[in-house]
Amino acid sequence: MSNDQIMPPPAPSDEAGTSRRWFLGAAAAVTAGGVLAACGNNDSDSGATNTTATTAGAAATTATTAASGAGDAKVASLAAGLEVLAVSTYKAALDAATANKLGAVPPAVATFAKTAMEQHQTALTTWNKVLTSSGGQAVSTPPASLKATVDKEFAAVKDVTGVAKLALLLEQTAADTYLSATQTLQSKEAITTAGALQSVDQEHAAILNFVLGQYPVPDVFQKTDKAFKG
Repeated sequence: MSNDQIMPPPAPSDEAGTSRRWFLGAAAAVTAGGVLAACGNNDSDSGATNTTATTAGAAATTATTAASGAGDAKVASLAAGLEVLAVSTYKAALDAATANKLGAVPPAVATFAKTAMEQHQTALTTWNKVLTSSGGQAVSTPPASLKATVDKEFAAVKDVTGVAKLALLLEQTAADTYLSATQTLQSKEAITTAGALQSVDQEHAAILNFVLGQYPVPDVFQKTDKAFKG
C-alpha cells in the first residue's frame, strides 16, 4: 500500500465535533501511513505496524473522550448552579408575596412564579443526575458572583414589577448560557438537556416580558449576550 492510498480523515463540520478530534485522527492516519510505506510488503513487520497504529488510535480516542467528559461536567456544574439560584430566587419572591412585602400580587403571577420554581427544581435535579451518573458531585450552591448580584437586586425589590425584572434577568441569563453551551457539549444527553431547558427558559422570559408590558418575543434568533461564563 502506498502513501497516496492512505489519507487522513476529512475534517468534520463545526456542528459535528471539534478540530482536536479531527487532528488526532489525522495524525494517527498519517503516522500509520508512513510506517507502512517504510516497511513495504514485509508480512512479518506488517502485523506489528497494524498493532501499533491500532493502539495509538485507541489511546487518542480515549483521551478525546475523557476531555469531552470533563468539559460536559464543567458545563453541567455551571448549569446546576444557575438552577439553584433560580429556585432560591423564585422561592424568596413567593415568600415575600406571602408576607405582603410586594403589595398586590395577581393570582396568575403567583401561579407562574410557583410553576417556574418547580420547573427550575426539575432542571436542577436533571443536571445533578448527569453529574452523579458520571461519578461527579451534585451541586447545591449557586455561582457566588452571580448570587451576589441577584441578592443586591432583590434587596431593592418592592413590588411585582421589581420581581418580574429580576426573574427576567435570571431567565435570559439561563437561556443564553444554555444556547452557548450547546456549541461545546459533546454527549447526546447533555446537548438534549441543554436544548430542552433553553426553550423552557425562553418561554419563561416571554411570559415575564408580557407581564412587564414588553413585546414577549423581541428577537427572531436568540443571542448569547447574557451567557454566564462562571
